[in-house]
Amino acid sequence: MDSESTQAYLRPRARLMSTLGEELISNERVALTELVKNAYDADASLVVIRFNAPLVAGSGSIEVWDDGHGMSPETVRGTWLEIATPHRHRSPQSEGLGRRVLGAKGIGRFSAARLAQVTSLTTHRRDEQEVTVRVDWGRFTKDDDAYLDQVPVDWVSGTPRTFGANSPAQQLFDRVTQGFRDEGRPDDLGHHGTLVRLEGLRQQWDEKSVTLLKQSLSRLLPPAPPSELDVPDRPDFSVYVETPPGELGHHTGFVGASEALAHPHYRLMGTVDADGQAHLQLRTGHSDAEAIIDESLVGDSSRPSCGALTLDIRTWDLEGTSLRQLLNIDVGARSIPEIRQLIRRSSGVALYRDGFRVQPFGESGFDWLGFDLRRVNNPTLRFSNNQVAGFVYISADGNPGLKDRSHREGLIDSPEYEELKARILQAVSRLESWRYKLRRPEQPEEKLLSPGTPGHGLFSGFSLDPLRQVVEQRHPDDVVLGRAVEEASETITEGVRKVQEVLSQFQRLATLGTLVDVVLHDGRAALTRIAFVLEDLQELVENLRGEHAELAEELVKVHTGFSTQQAALDHLFTRIQPLSGRRRGRPRSLSLHAEIRAAVEVHEADLAKLGIDLEIGGEDVTVTVAPGDVNTLVLNLVGNAIYWLSTTSDTHDRSILIETGRTPKGEVEITFSDSGPGVRTEIKDVIFDTYFSDKPDGIGLGLTIAGSVVKDFYDGALSLLPSGPLPGACFQAVLRRRIG
Repeated sequence: MDSESTQAYLRPRARLMSTLGEELISNERVALTELVKNAYDADASLVVIRFNAPLVAGSGSIEVWDDGHGMSPETVRGTWLEIATPHRHRSPQSEGLGRRVLGAKGIGRFSAARLAQVTSLTTHRRDEQEVTVRVDWGRFTKDDDAYLDQVPVDWVSGTPRTFGANSPAQQLFDRVTQGFRDEGRPDDLGHHGTLVRLEGLRQQWDEKSVTLLKQSLSRLLPPAPPSELDVPDRPDFSVYVETPPGELGHHTGFVGASEALAHPHYRLMGTVDADGQAHLQLRTGHSDAEAIIDESLVGDSSRPSCGALTLDIRTWDLEGTSLRQLLNIDVGARSIPEIRQLIRRSSGVALYRDGFRVQPFGESGFDWLGFDLRRVNNPTLRFSNNQVAGFVYISADGNPGLKDRSHREGLIDSPEYEELKARILQAVSRLESWRYKLRRPEQPEEKLLSPGTPGHGLFSGFSLDPLRQVVEQRHPDDVVLGRAVEEASETITEGVRKVQEVLSQFQRLATLGTLVDVVLHDGRAALTRIAFVLEDLQELVENLRGEHAELAEELVKVHTGFSTQQAALDHLFTRIQPLSGRRRGRPRSLSLHAEIRAAVEVHEADLAKLGIDLEIGGEDVTVTVAPGDVNTLVLNLVGNAIYWLSTTSDTHDRSILIETGRTPKGEVEITFSDSGPGVRTEIKDVIFDTYFSDKPDGIGLGLTIAGSVVKDFYDGALSLLPSGPLPGACFQAVLRRRIG
């Protein structure tokens, strides 16, 4: 049989444009932001977004005007009409102002297809002809058999009419900037630039959608940074929104940040260099309290560096007593519910690359750092997302591992991105710990394990949050009603706190045991089901061995892999079984070294992965204790040591030393020391507080539970020693009773 070797070529169908535009861009706010970013890349100083009624699907239009340098006919034909053009890769800086350009993939222009059925682009560059290109996106899907190069685009070029002296562009810009830019206003304002007109809207624009758009645009550029931070200067770039008269008319005006952002209760500012070394300042807005943090914030030493960061994190306490002081400041709110609403609208941690925001970081509902989950796990210590307005500054050159997703929302999941989040959370946890100390009430001699604040767990029925939300939504102007709800809420909070103090003593020792009971019950039930599936899989293998031997061999490998993992899980459950609330076990005579070694096996994989040398030394004391108690103590303290050692560099000596012995009084001492960073001086007096944790995602129960076991069962004490045999943290447990 004759054969022929040749080449073929990919040829895109015209309907590909629908995928690029309507499906690649996630929502209308992102689409409009892409057009604003294009204006920024063109060195514009002013963008006007004008809404033309009726703003319903299938009608109306949106115009995006800018005073950038515009495009020549050659650039429109050779760059704008090219899909995935490499133009920005070749020219990463804007031609006039040297801005780091925000577009790079050459597909942002197709965001217009997400917004409207027709896009009309009119652009004029100084000393060039004005060009108008009209793209009807429906043409690309009208004929399923058409190829992309068979669908024409309308093109007109000639003498400038939209831009130039006394043109519609100049009249619009003069009207918008009158009274704002009289000094230094360029003589040729409106003589060049670009207009993108979007006709036949794909969605209705109402009060909610316009409000959300303005909120998103308000965070495109960060507020003026404090003088202490060396961040890129805010570019000379403004966005003006013009809405039609009527119910949307009040939205007309320049987009700006909320005044509430200037008055946080707590603030973290500083830098983290590429190696993770941080220099942070912690401040309060209501006192002169200040703290300086200089330490490493490496999240996981096995991950590559995310690059250098600059941080400006602003947080608030949302209780009425804390917000009341803001009523004396003109923040655009007349009541505590209004202030709370302003803060929530501005909440979220925004990410700025080379001075311009990366979407959707900073959207109030985009909790990319997991603040709310951290808050659920530890309501006493952690911030929720609606309490935080943050600004994180990076650069394309300094953070090359942080890359945008193709759909323009978020960053690509990568080790560098995970390290970025870890370092930010490490910094925020320092602010949370400092805030905790400032707010911490006088502690009774007995540390209490309380279930949190009203609205948490058993006490959820004692929260006035639903009522507060109704008042904020339906009666935002009723100051008296708002104040009454706040005072009632605070009264209930105090009453519940007293009840919690009583119940906490009965709860604390059951917490870990109950959790292990659930894990063992559900885990072993799952293993039983896996065992039945493996039996069925074995039968299937036997039936396939004849006609489908190759498939049978592959299934054997699968069966072996699952069996190995099943055995590993069964072994793990066996090792944690002594921690069960039902199986704490009776005290018996045992070797303390042997029990410690058995407990340490749970951390075997982490110790090996991180290259941690763990040694058990001292006198091997024979004691009469419950094995589960030794497990509780060892699991918590060794687990803490492993975490902090993981934040050190790979070249750092990673060691844990556990020593045991008896004192002349017959007491048993167990000392845990490590070569990690140690406990920071400023938190040494609070580390045993229930729910306090210096880990970014810590719950704050480990030391409390371990200390409770030592004290309640053995009349002992768990303490932090000033120093130990290794240079990091050193904890000592002393057992005085029931030790045989």
